[in-house]
Amino acid sequence: MKKIICISAFFFMMCVTSSAQLSGGGDLNPDLKPPKKAQEAWQDLKIGLSVHWGPSSLGGKEISWARGEGASFTEAIDKETYDNFYKDFAPVNFDAEKWVELMNQWGIKYMAPTGKHHDGFALWFSDYSEYDMENAKLKIDIMKELSEACRKNDIMFGSYYSNLDWYHPDWYPYQHGGPGELFEVYDDTPNLDRYITYMKNQVIELIEKYGVDFLQFDGEWDSTYTHEIGSALYRKFHEVKPDILINSRIDVGRNHAEGHGNLDGEKYCGDYQERERITFLNNDVLGWLDHPWQAWVTLDKGQWSYRPNPELITLDELIVDMVNVIGNNGNYMINLGPQPDGNFDPEQVELMNSFGEWIQKHQEAIYGTRGGPFYPFEEGVSTRKGDKAWLYIIDSTAQKVELKPTKQKLKSAKVFGAKQKVPFELKDGVLIFNLTGIQSSDPLRIIELVFNKKVDMPEKVRK
Repeated sequence: MKKIICISAFFFMMCVTSSAQLSGGGDLNPDLKPPKKAQEAWQDLKIGLSVHWGPSSLGGKEISWARGEGASFTEAIDKETYDNFYKDFAPVNFDAEKWVELMNQWGIKYMAPTGKHHDGFALWFSDYSEYDMENAKLKIDIMKELSEACRKNDIMFGSYYSNLDWYHPDWYPYQHGGPGELFEVYDDTPNLDRYITYMKNQVIELIEKYGVDFLQFDGEWDSTYTHEIGSALYRKFHEVKPDILINSRIDVGRNHAEGHGNLDGEKYCGDYQERERITFLNNDVLGWLDHPWQAWVTLDKGQWSYRPNPELITLDELIVDMVNVIGNNGNYMINLGPQPDGNFDPEQVELMNSFGEWIQKHQEAIYGTRGGPFYPFEEGVSTRKGDKAWLYIIDSTAQKVELKPTKQKLKSAKVFGAKQKVPFELKDGVLIFNLTGIQSSDPLRIIELVFNKKVDMPEKVRK
């Protein structure tokens, strides 16, 4: 595997400051705290799958953003063509059990299809919309089949849902071609209150009919979507299902964030924070957070949904990116864009199969862990669980690592999965690991540490 040196984590961690904890309902719902048990269970899962898919895959361009005038990031598809893709959408090879079998092979522990993206199409049989799978050429309730298959295989099931909707006539401002034709237009259209009622009904439908355990909102940036709206929806959805996890994009805090996207967790609501990027090359999402957070990355460097000739990141890049995220105390969600027929792209399957093999070999140092007990350092990152911790040495040239010692006593250090010991010493208040002669065929080296008792979150102040 090719040599990869990544110092971005160190760059962003030179100065460590405490970050506000996400506080559930924020300042408008001070009585609502995040469901701690559900948060911790989600953090244990570590690796998730996002699936951007729907009728738009027939166009081979970016989902939603390719629709009509003002198309962004991609070539435009005229609105009439785009809006009628659903009439030809017939994913004859979609097989929820096969998808789940692949997820298990890839090490995926939770997943979310795009229940509804910005283009407004519902990937389920919705009682509140005609623009849904019930009216597609091949009528398959994809959400139902996926939710049942995931539950049978202990994969946490959730749904992506776009706050905004370029198809619905009651959402405004109109963008990317304007409203579609399947909703009734009234004298007072657009009416944002009526749209929010529609949104609320659809999301409750996902909770009650499909039992989603987490909701991944997106599209909170338009000025018509406010802190007050997001806070009220957060309360409503938690009333329907108290232990559901809702990402921070239910609110507008991301629009006011500074630095690496850190939110004011006392003001804005959410149960986990989300940081989005196209590939690992946009590393500005990295940075330590003490509360639950997720990095969301695509395998295709060009777009989120299906395109015939994707440019994929490499296996080494995928592994190193995932390691950097979990070492910064986050979860890692990988996005794939299936083909129109319901199959995954063979190249992406091959890449994910190799990723899954690597995960299987190193799963003890991944699942159920948290970042630490050391903050990200120049040569890599660490994870911890119980009385063990693991150093992920990303810099292949490093012959020595110097860290601030933990409160717990370090008993032993060895190469992960082998008997080879790694020499270490505590000298002048610095814990020094000697990596001379420590080799690895992976894109990084992993050192397993054993302490005399459970290791904790890193201290707030580094030397």
